[in-house]
Amino acid sequence: MEVLIVRDRRIDYDGSAIQSHWAYRNFGILGNSLVVFRGKCNVKVEEMIDIEDLRQKKEIKSDDMVHYIIEVFDFPNVLLASALQKLFIAKLCEVLADYGVKTARRGDDIYVNGKKLSISIATVSPVSIKMHIGINVEANGIPEGVEAVGLKEIGINDIEGFMEKTGKALVEEFNKVKRDSLKVRWAQ
Repeated sequence: MEVLIVRDRRIDYDGSAIQSHWAYRNFGILGNSLVVFRGKCNVKVEEMIDIEDLRQKKEIKSDDMVHYIIEVFDFPNVLLASALQKLFIAKLCEVLADYGVKTARRGDDIYVNGKKLSISIATVSPVSIKMHIGINVEANGIPEGVEAVGLKEIGINDIEGFMEKTGKALVEEFNKVKRDSLKVRWAQ
């Protein structure tokens, strides 16, 4: 899996990056990829993937987030997408623990002291698994009624360093899973 940390500009997430081949179209990255960038989040209704959120007319927005767009071309199915999503969320919790932050994982979301730090979604296209994970930098511009927290509120101020560390950790985790899947034989 190739990783790209976008440092030279901010990119706002509106949900359209969940489309297949987004990393190839925008950055020339062909194949399994993770693109990490920083920007606002305001998911358009027509781009919402989670039908439950859509039915409840939930807003998905934040003024400043670290975004992870993941695309995996191996065996696209929604069960594997959901399992990888939860694996990546668990890995992010491990990295946050390295920073001294105690987290709680509830499904595919990360909480700190009962406040929501992240959002995420996983789905499939005909050719790939697609995921978006967003982590608040500061809890500003959050939908009304959502108790949220950001990286800066929990003492992580080097956002570029965090992007680098987490991006590498997620790719290493995926590559380890991939390697481990290749070294076993069938049971007889």
